[in-house]
Amino acid sequence: MNDFQDAFISYGRADSKAFATQLYAQLLKQGLKVWFDQNDIPLGVDYQKQIDDGLEKSHNFLFIIAPHSVNSLYCRLEIELALRRNKRIIPLLHVEQITQEIWQQRNPHRPLSAWEDYQTKGLHSSFPNMHPAIAKINWVYMREGIDDFETSFAGLLEIFQRHQDYVHQHTYLLAKALEWERHQKQSRYLLIGEERLKAETWLKFKFQNEQPPCEPTDLHCELIGESIKNAENLMTQVFLCYADQDRAFMEKIARTLRREGITIWTNKTDIKSGDEFEEVIHRGIEQADNIVYLMSPASVKSEYCQQELVYARSFNKRIIPLLIAEIDLEQISSELRALQFLNFPHDQDELKYRADAAKLIRILRQDAAYYEQRKILLVKALKWERQKRNPSILLRGYNLRQAEAWLKVAKEQSAVSRSADAPGVANATLTRSQHPPTSLHEEFIAESLKQPPDAALDVFISYSRKDSDFVRKLNDVLQIQNKKTWFDQESIASGEDFQREIFKGIESSNNFLFIISPSSIESPYCASEVEYAKKLNKRIVTILYQKVDPTKLHPVLASVQWIDFGNHGGDFLTNFGELTRTLDADPEYTRNHTRLLLKAMEWEREGRDDSFLLRSKDLKASMQWLELSANKEPSPTKLQLQYLEASQELPKRKVKQRTVLLTSLAVTALVCIARSFGLTQQLELAAYDHLLRLRPSEVEDQRFLIVGVDEDSIQLLNDKYEPGKGTLSDRALDDLLKALNQHQPRLIGLDFFRDYAATPEVAARLKQTQNLIAICKTSSSNNPRFAKGRGVSPPPEVPMTRVGFANLLDDGGKFERRQLLMQPPDPKFCNTTDTFSLVVARRYLEIAGKSYTSPLNEQGQLDQMKFDNTVIWRLDRHGSGGYRNRDNQLVGYQTLINFRAPKGKARKFAQVVSLKEVLENRIPAEMIRDRIVLIGYTAETHTAVDIWNTPYGEMPGVILHGQMASQLISAVLDGRSLIWWWPIWGETLWIFGWSLAVGLLVRRDIQSFPVTGASVSAMVLLYLVCYGMLGYWSCWIPLVPPAIALVMTGASVRYLTFRLRTP
Repeated sequence: MNDFQDAFISYGRADSKAFATQLYAQLLKQGLKVWFDQNDIPLGVDYQKQIDDGLEKSHNFLFIIAPHSVNSLYCRLEIELALRRNKRIIPLLHVEQITQEIWQQRNPHRPLSAWEDYQTKGLHSSFPNMHPAIAKINWVYMREGIDDFETSFAGLLEIFQRHQDYVHQHTYLLAKALEWERHQKQSRYLLIGEERLKAETWLKFKFQNEQPPCEPTDLHCELIGESIKNAENLMTQVFLCYADQDRAFMEKIARTLRREGITIWTNKTDIKSGDEFEEVIHRGIEQADNIVYLMSPASVKSEYCQQELVYARSFNKRIIPLLIAEIDLEQISSELRALQFLNFPHDQDELKYRADAAKLIRILRQDAAYYEQRKILLVKALKWERQKRNPSILLRGYNLRQAEAWLKVAKEQSAVSRSADAPGVANATLTRSQHPPTSLHEEFIAESLKQPPDAALDVFISYSRKDSDFVRKLNDVLQIQNKKTWFDQESIASGEDFQREIFKGIESSNNFLFIISPSSIESPYCASEVEYAKKLNKRIVTILYQKVDPTKLHPVLASVQWIDFGNHGGDFLTNFGELTRTLDADPEYTRNHTRLLLKAMEWEREGRDDSFLLRSKDLKASMQWLELSANKEPSPTKLQLQYLEASQELPKRKVKQRTVLLTSLAVTALVCIARSFGLTQQLELAAYDHLLRLRPSEVEDQRFLIVGVDEDSIQLLNDKYEPGKGTLSDRALDDLLKALNQHQPRLIGLDFFRDYAATPEVAARLKQTQNLIAICKTSSSNNPRFAKGRGVSPPPEVPMTRVGFANLLDDGGKFERRQLLMQPPDPKFCNTTDTFSLVVARRYLEIAGKSYTSPLNEQGQLDQMKFDNTVIWRLDRHGSGGYRNRDNQLVGYQTLINFRAPKGKARKFAQVVSLKEVLENRIPAEMIRDRIVLIGYTAETHTAVDIWNTPYGEMPGVILHGQMASQLISAVLDGRSLIWWWPIWGETLWIFGWSLAVGLLVRRDIQSFPVTGASVSAMVLLYLVCYGMLGYWSCWIPLVPPAIALVMTGASVRYLTFRLRTP
């Protein structure tokens, strides 16, 4: 709608020119398009036409109220035009009245008596002579010096935004309607396609609990109604039967019905000059759902009205009498007297008229679908009968099935109505049953059912709806020539998917006939039809209906020689003969092209099911057709070639896809059952370890420093410090803490057990070191997965909030892959729920401002553990990844360790220094400051060291605790992914997908690609996918189970195929 304006400004120059100019400028600043006479009337044009055009193409009519504008003849003309076009009118009060001084300034040479006369006429004020339509609208107050302009202007903009889409559509459709009217209401200027559907929706939209911003004009309604009629093959919902004396009231009824989107037929609008009067009247009755009869003394006496009613009753049409004036009932037929009249006095007030009109509309909409289908079938049946029962007009396919169902329901309801004492039958059913199918309906449908099923049509007609008149004539003549045509106005049932039905029509037709005109070559709908026909390699025939610029033709159409219907002086039948000869050229070849295309498309739709392939004689005949196609047009499509090739391959026989599917399901089920019992766990964990080691290298974690007690450090402890309790004497620990604290580490983690009281000096040091985190040990009775032994209490000087349990999970053989984050506390030895690494990570992240959400809910059950929005993945107790919950090995909150391995060495995930170097102050301050310092044994020869196996080899416990804390902190602060996995159903689908894929691959061509090749190729691809997911996205997806499944499925399909070919 870029050609339209947002507003038209109407004003009086004497009072409001400066204000109007200011308003115009402000509106432009808001990005609005405004029609303003100072800028929008070019020189040398009819200014009044320019004004009218600007007003008609503006969404809003702004009238600036001031004495001069109110009393201006030109402004009044603008108001009247805005009212006729039903524009949204927004009055802006600018000047209420002018003073004598202002008048005198404008009229310096006029006497006082002239001013008094000016006042007497009300010309000094905005109110005495105000147009009544302006007076009753709520104004926007913009009085200078009284009202705040900015506030009022904001209110004006709000009005612009209110119902904006509805108002814009009103302007657009008004412009289309005026264009249609200026071109003598020719059908080529009607709305078509999606544009018509949108207009119909707009017309029927009802505002609830508020006034509409503007109303459709009668011209709007007429344009939309005629567009609907044109789209529906000139059929209507209402035929208006009336006497000429009642024409004025008829037109009022017609306007009311059009406003509701109801299509009507009247003799004043639907009879073209040159048409045979009686024939056109009869056609209008036949093509209408209902006959609305305006009953008056004049219509009762009218011979024409009575003939129309007799003709309508001959087809059992629904007749709705409107009693618009008192009549003598003895003068009307008994059939009419039996009907219920609607009292509709033509001289009643508007309120009563609207109530009666609402009753009429309710009746028209009652059972509307039944009457519409009844009309459509009657029109087709009459056409069939008048063309000497031409079989090409009989119903086919969906239309036939729909008609058969309609007839069955109609007969059943008719039978019900004949039962005099039918209890409980709704009024709607009785109303519908009063208009049963005619014998012609029944005969037409019965004859259609007798016809052999023949999906192919002779001609699909592609055209622009603007050329409907010509195409309707062409379609009729083609059908007279026994051509089965696809014509959208006859071949698409209401409510169907329009695009789908069009494509089905193209698929089923031997010839694609395109009507060339300026409208059709510009239509996107026609272009899509041409492209689809080309895609199907249809024989394309073109008719030149109206001259066009050849350069604008679609490339497909440009390559075809058209049949010019302007030749031979425009004689239709002579040119039609040339069209017939073209359509009849090599009909057997084109019929076979269509037949094979439909079969191939059905095969495609059914998933290329072998049961749809050709066999024996049909296959032989089709292959002969294929040989002929080398030198003929249209050529076979790719799908047809594939279909014929598949038909030739059929005798080689393959197992059905369903068999492959069932085999894949069975294998998947077996593999999943084996997994559930843990039979594949060790293999899956071995594959996991292998892929883990192949991951790309990562950088060291600069947040950590490992202080390891190695052999040199042990020697220093033995030489310098007296032996004491525990693994580190009190004095050595005191010196260590002093050495570290002077460089301000963020946290200190002590991976030594100290379940005894320290010396007073060390105890004080431990209490003062608020960033110290210690460990305790849970007894094996608390968790059977822990190594056997009693628990160890934490240092008594460290509060439990800074203590975490140090127990690690054993996968067998002291192998560590999992991180236990939380478990029930051990009140006797280790009364904490959190592991040492979790306590370290929590304290560090809290300092960094990250919130922690405990997984323990109010019922004491475990939900999700989160740091801010980072969720810590949990190994579910029902099984996750390759783990299954055998012997309760997945109790507690567990996750997998995402080892950081710079250059493949997980022990070097962070910088490692010796205890000796720290005690001798040889470590730079920057290596300690703001870092997490973990202290523990790294000497592999010492009996106190805690060495564990991992996918990366042996690793001291302190390094493992560091890896665990590091992965949590990095996940929250760096976005480094934790190891994650799919849910069980996802893994099951993954296994099934590989099983099915290999099964289908082996089935597809078992000779050229044997099971070994298929399995090896799939195995390599599976391996690469699993590696990529774990290496680059940290996702552990099954490798071993799908590998087992694809080998088993491939072997099974190979065996079944062998048995099928060698019974």
